[in-house]
Amino acid sequence: MGIRWQGLGLVLLVIVFCVAIAGGLIWNRSRLIPPLAGRMARLPAGSTVVYLDVSALRQSGLLGMIAGPQVTEDADYRQFVTSTGFDYRNDLDSALVGSLQGESFIVAIGRFDWKAIKDHTTRVGGVCKNGLCRMAASTPKRFISYIPLHHSMIGMAVSSDEWAVTKLQAKNETPLPEPDAVVWIGIPGATLAKGDALPAGTKLFAQALSAAKLVTIGLHPVAEKSEIRLVADCPTETAGGGLESQLKGVTEVFRKYLENVQQKPNPGDLSGVLTSGTFSRQGTIVTGRWVVGRDFLETLLGGRF
Repeated sequence: MGIRWQGLGLVLLVIVFCVAIAGGLIWNRSRLIPPLAGRMARLPAGSTVVYLDVSALRQSGLLGMIAGPQVTEDADYRQFVTSTGFDYRNDLDSALVGSLQGESFIVAIGRFDWKAIKDHTTRVGGVCKNGLCRMAASTPKRFISYIPLHHSMIGMAVSSDEWAVTKLQAKNETPLPEPDAVVWIGIPGATLAKGDALPAGTKLFAQALSAAKLVTIGLHPVAEKSEIRLVADCPTETAGGGLESQLKGVTEVFRKYLENVQQKPNPGDLSGVLTSGTFSRQGTIVTGRWVVGRDFLETLLGGRF
């Protein structure tokens, strides 16, 4: 009888162990994706952040404008899609991209075949250990590292540091405000002071905004057109009043310049958009608004400036 109870106890122990494993797997797959604020907090402090609500862009038809041919023609991207079956046009729902001191960090939500991605990593000479994976990037001496943060969320880094993705596991206690637009950019003012690579016509605006603590720019679809909204958080009300005057002044200078060269603002390019700006201030917060049409968005999102 003792042997029978020993055998029964062993069977029960195995059952309990299996139930615990199954329960853990079910919990991991059913738990909620962390909110956007929580994902923002993973990005290193001081990052310039771009947020894309890919689901909303897909529904609005704007997704196809975002560097479509350039992305699909990239050899590394084609190889990745072929190898893993992942295609951002169908499988990606949102992406946060942070840039800081030559490193790029990504927190993305979507549908991932983790086994296929891991197999692709090892197939191209990468390695996986302790849940972290890395492989060589197309640029020499740079690496792509990644980690599954949830069954529907991936953390990635592109850096000269082979395991830079581990920086996403720390929590930034002072993250940027939560994005409120389908395309959103958060930029520390100090970064705008180094805007040598900005498109022509925007450098004067960048110089004016560089005094702000933080600048956010969002794309908000409005009926058949869209609106670009700028919010600049200034250190003092006096600084806010000065920035509002500067932005209005820069807009007026640009309008007069076009008049002097006998050129009418074109709604399909920066000349039409920048001259349409309106500005207001409430305390230390300065707001700017520009109405944009689809032609301009195709140029902007297609990276053709």
